Amino acid sequence: MPIRSLGLLALVLVLFFALQLLTVLLPFQPLDPAWQWRFSNALVSGATLPLLALALLLIAGQLDPVDPLLKQRRRLFSQLAVAAAIGFLLLLPLQLSAGLRQQQATGSAQLSRIASAEQRLTQLRQRTTAATSIDELNAALQKLGGPVLRPSDLAQPLPLLKAQVNAVFDQAQIQINRDRAALPPSSAVTALPLLLRNALSCLLLAVADAAFARRPGSDLSLLQETQKRLQRLQPLRPRRAVTQADYVRQLSGREE
Repeated sequence: MPIRSLGLLALVLVLFFALQLLTVLLPFQPLDPAWQWRFSNALVSGATLPLLALALLLIAGQLDPVDPLLKQRRRLFSQLAVAAAIGFLLLLPLQLSAGLRQQQATGSAQLSRIASAEQRLTQLRQRTTAATSIDELNAALQKLGGPVLRPSDLAQPLPLLKAQVNAVFDQAQIQINRDRAALPPSSAVTALPLLLRNALSCLLLAVADAAFARRPGSDLSLLQETQKRLQRLQPLRPRRAVTQADYVRQLSGREE
């Protein structure tokens, strides 16, 4: 297989990753927690594709180190990996915040839906009880979106019809109670495993991108540069804690 085919495959992987993100980006709603959550999940789940593309370019560079097209593409992707590494670090707090807000919004919407259904059911019961004729009862059910009465139902006595309608309401109340009981707890603990998984994924992806990333004019990867900076911050040797005896010797001028 020609070596340049690896470079072409790397480009295809990156373009495929971009197309996956495009389906999530549109419609563009950056302030919506649901959009932020979908976007962060799409980034995390698809980020292995550009990493694989970088690995293929490095392999191609080892097989053919003088090919100018491969060198240019590898340099470009390595520089883009710098932005990707920083981006995944910035994505970590965003996806945590978006995940918590999305969970709260979903729970609030479900509670609101159940409360609305229960309120409508209460109105239906009240109108059914207050109805003095079958026509009045039928009109009230139609207006409030209650059960549809068949012609055979309309031919029954009003007390019997009310009993049948109330039996339908009892079944609806049972379903509402089941829906309320099935709601997950609103605590953030329920979303903790997924949030931790995404947070760790962001950290791992940031480290992986940093291992491939190279700033313009640098021979070291971004990860290697970071490690060197951290080594410079470490003291050459640990300083000995000053004891009371040391302090006394310093005051007496007998410091060794």
